[in-house]
Amino acid sequence: MFNFIKNKDKILNLLHIFGFILLIIITCFGIYQIREENLTDIKNLIINRWGLFLFACILRLLDWILDYYLWRCMLKKYSANVPVIKSVWIYLSAGAGIVLPAQLGRALRGYVITKTTDIPLSKAMSLEFLFLLCVFEGAFVVTIISLGFYANTLLLPIILSLLLLIMFPWMLRVFKPWLTKFKIWISEDLIRPLFLMVFCVACSIGWTINGFIFYLLLGGKESGIYLSQAEITVLGNLLLAICSGIPGGIGIVETTMSISLHWLQVQLPEIILVIGLFRILTFWIWIPVGWVALIRLKLYKKIDLGSSIQ
Repeated sequence: MFNFIKNKDKILNLLHIFGFILLIIITCFGIYQIREENLTDIKNLIINRWGLFLFACILRLLDWILDYYLWRCMLKKYSANVPVIKSVWIYLSAGAGIVLPAQLGRALRGYVITKTTDIPLSKAMSLEFLFLLCVFEGAFVVTIISLGFYANTLLLPIILSLLLLIMFPWMLRVFKPWLTKFKIWISEDLIRPLFLMVFCVACSIGWTINGFIFYLLLGGKESGIYLSQAEITVLGNLLLAICSGIPGGIGIVETTMSISLHWLQVQLPEIILVIGLFRILTFWIWIPVGWVALIRLKLYKKIDLGSSIQ
């Protein structure tokens, strides 16, 4: 019996080591891909629009703060014993896995939660799963409202958004027994209608900020498009990239966003540079921050390399 437990621990440890090696390889792939960006021209673009760029950076920081606050609110529902500073590093650790396809960087953060706190893996993954659902719900709300602004009618989009927000807690309650079979634990406190509705609306603010950042980088009114169109472009293409399964949506996001802007008849000569700068601010910057967080949490000490190779 003890030999079985010992061998099981070795296998799990080897899986952890293999996972981190794979993560390093994927990160190196991401770093190699960013070399294709024309960084010199992007630098000149920043200089020419330094005011808008500075505002965009401030908004990006506010987006991070809001997202962290919402994630920590969810974390408190599962555990109240994680210090604030430690929770910040855990939150940022997802950046190390942002290149992983289909939002699997959040699963990495779930793993980090388990390794650095007393929260079991099933609850950590449940936290990340529910948080992701709320983020997607917020994205759909922003998309519907933006389409309403674009079509100059808000009554129907507002009604549809309210229906989505009202139905979300009900659907979670309906599917809760099925989710439990997959070790996804959602307490009754988490699916209170008012709490979830407010939470999803707060998540939608983060998506709105991202769309506004893109609008600013395009030059604001000078771009010739409305803010609602920028929101739809960002949300639509990011959701498409997530569904594609391509690591980090690398390539597909840049291509589809460029096509979308051309379809909107945006004539700016620096469209590709703006998209590249937007991706640096909202995607690539996550990678070094995530690895710094993993190192700061000393996650490498959680793996017993010696026992795995015996």
